[in-house]
Amino acid sequence: DETFLVTGKLDGISRAEIKSLIEQNSGITVSAVSKKLNYLIVGDKPTKRKIENAKDLKIKIIDQSQFLNMLNKTS
Repeated sequence: DETFLVTGKLDGISRAEIKSLIEQNSGITVSAVSKKLNYLIVGDKPTKRKIENAKDLKIKIIDQSQFLNMLNKTS
């Protein structure tokens, strides 16, 4: 039951696909950085503010390949 937020453009995968991947693996997608967020997935040209907020709240910031590796371990 981890929560995820995507910022920036991901390579070869749409936001809808990411969202369904997260939900298939019993994760939750959220629309804003908050204390409830576990992972911020960063793609190309991310929103700097989201990254700064995530750092302030000590939220784990991962890239697309790290996220996909997590999925491979859980599925």
